Amino acid sequence: MNRARRIGIIALSIAVAAILAALYSRHARLYPSTDDAYVDADVVAVVAQVAGPIVNLPIEDNQAVRAGDLLFEIDPRPFLIAVEKAKAELDKTGQNVSALADEVASAEARVQEARANLRLAQTQWKRIEPLSKLGAVPFQDRDKARAGLDDARSGLAGAQAQLTKARHELGESGEDNADVRAALAQLESAELQLSYTRVVAPVNAYVTNLTLSPGSYANVGSPMLSLVNTDSWHIVAYMKETQLRDIRPAQPTRIFLPAYSGVRFEGLVQGIGWGVEQQNSEGELGPDGVPSVSPTVDWVRMAQRFPVRITLVDPDPVHPLRKGMRASVRIDATGDGS
Repeated sequence: MNRARRIGIIALSIAVAAILAALYSRHARLYPSTDDAYVDADVVAVVAQVAGPIVNLPIEDNQAVRAGDLLFEIDPRPFLIAVEKAKAELDKTGQNVSALADEVASAEARVQEARANLRLAQTQWKRIEPLSKLGAVPFQDRDKARAGLDDARSGLAGAQAQLTKARHELGESGEDNADVRAALAQLESAELQLSYTRVVAPVNAYVTNLTLSPGSYANVGSPMLSLVNTDSWHIVAYMKETQLRDIRPAQPTRIFLPAYSGVRFEGLVQGIGWGVEQQNSEGELGPDGVPSVSPTVDWVRMAQRFPVRITLVDPDPVHPLRKGMRASVRIDATGDGS
């Protein structure tokens, strides 16, 4: 083989390799993929909002539950007593308010009576006073009429003061009364506490990490169990930052799970994480509230990886999912996802 032919073959090989590399690079950009992915779901931590012994536990660990299903029940008797006490206090408050309202009504009637007496005394004085100046009536009658007018004025002032006091003690009437509102709030609080004794599933889920048993004591804020929300299955795929350029929400995604060889799941890109933790000089991660991604190789500078969240489309119930399953994904980034 002569020299020119060898150079031609080498050049052709280089050209073919370059074309293949370009095709591979284009394919990798338009169909980004990763094996660094896992199945995830929202987890609801169930805690007790009131304290007491568990008297009813109708569920088992790993059981499927529907939203609204009873998970456990705390002894309701102390809370039933509190409700009855609050009802009695509300009744008592209502009676007190009614009595005060009656007092206001009586005070108003006394004011009307005092005004009538004052009008009568004024009329009597207007009749007697001119006649007394003419000497037509005894001075005793004049003094009596004057005293009657003063008493009527004083009586009206006293009745009005009593009315003001009664209205102040009553405040607003009916359900607008402050004491009634306070009693109603106390009753609502007691009923709310009673409702907390029955703990129900907030979502469709699988029960996990159940360590309760009948008779166990529930403390306020203590985690009782966890629920894996079965309506929130999604994939978290860690993509290199060099793969993110063409990834858009709603792009179709193919998902494969090692647990189900040969089974393909479908998904849609939901979004790309906007931040990951950065290591400091000691290799520690700061509490920034964003995902932490450990480097795959720490002796060379590698592209950072960001979490891409993928929503599963119609998961197959024949192949149940579990939080933490490993996955491989390939995104079709040829479209804009619309």
